[in-house]
Amino acid sequence: MSTTEEWVQEFEALCARVSTLFHSEIDDENVRIRALRLAEKAVHQLHTPMTFAEAQTWAPLELFGAGVACEMGIFDVLSKHSGSLSTADIAKELNADKALVARIMRLLDAHFMVDQISLGQYSANAITRDYVQPYRKGNVMTQVGLMPSYFALPTWLRENDYNVLPDAKHCAWQVGANTSKTFWESMSEDPRLGKYFNDYMTLPRTTQEEDFVSFYPFETVFSNSNADDILFVDIGGGLGHQAMRVRNAFPRSRGRIILQDLPQVTSKIAANSLPDVEIMDHDMADPQPVKGARVYYLRGVLHNHADHVSVQYLSQFAAAMSPESRLLIHEALASDLNPTKNVTRFDLKGITGGGRARGISDNKYAERLVYYGSQIKESLERYGFWLLITDL
Repeated sequence: MSTTEEWVQEFEALCARVSTLFHSEIDDENVRIRALRLAEKAVHQLHTPMTFAEAQTWAPLELFGAGVACEMGIFDVLSKHSGSLSTADIAKELNADKALVARIMRLLDAHFMVDQISLGQYSANAITRDYVQPYRKGNVMTQVGLMPSYFALPTWLRENDYNVLPDAKHCAWQVGANTSKTFWESMSEDPRLGKYFNDYMTLPRTTQEEDFVSFYPFETVFSNSNADDILFVDIGGGLGHQAMRVRNAFPRSRGRIILQDLPQVTSKIAANSLPDVEIMDHDMADPQPVKGARVYYLRGVLHNHADHVSVQYLSQFAAAMSPESRLLIHEALASDLNPTKNVTRFDLKGITGGGRARGISDNKYAERLVYYGSQIKESLERYGFWLLITDL
């Protein structure tokens, strides 16, 4: 047996162990991410320049295929069956063109979103079942909706001599979508895209974020509170999933929790979905009406805006704060050293809409805010501001 063949067999054996090992023995998210980075590096080393370029240049079609499958209901059909289904079965249940279904199924199988059991026979896997969730559908379809701005980015940068002045009214979105409106204005006029985006905002991004109530010292910050105190104001909090996590941890007798967002968002909140959470229409560009809360919370907001807009928002929050108040900012950190793929994509996406991901090297923000790591490497405060960092 050749050395190459032996190596391939060893590689196959290691790959076969991965799913079992990481489902049963590895419960440390950092270990999983480290292993994933190593695996990605190994895949990159196996690419030739040709195969790397092919994978990169055709990548958008993977997203579009997933979007078609989401809206057709393919993931839903497969997930509700315990066994496998044929292409004909799926097409019949969806009342869809069999040939189209076959083509979409091939793409989904090639990208590991379904399992092909035998020729033309498919079953659901963990990815299939995840793509049934409203937050994942929202994730996929929001990105599909943003694609015009991504495609326009090279043209927009070239026409602006590669100078980036973040401005939501003059960015790649206007070029790609052929509009004078910002992405946010466009979304407010498109109920379908607005629903997908709001569903996307309920996505739990990391294990640390899921448990943010326990790893941030809320108990200390909320000490000696009573039912009349305002504990937590979730600014731009969407459908209220984060506010509800805090509410579940601290009963109504400990104090009030308020969710704020624009009327077009709050009007979509289902009745009785947020027990003991007060819902308030509010534009964060306006003066903050809730004064002296223990915590003002922003999750995934500032990366959508340029520095001057973010500072405007921060000044409104600061004016409402008391000496005991804290501003908790929950954002991803753009590292300059060995950044992850996702955070670099996140940053480039920001350019298309007038915002950006920020990092420790951003001195303007470092002067105002202290970085509070997802691993809690340091815990400092300055000017009453806190910044929570979670990895993408």
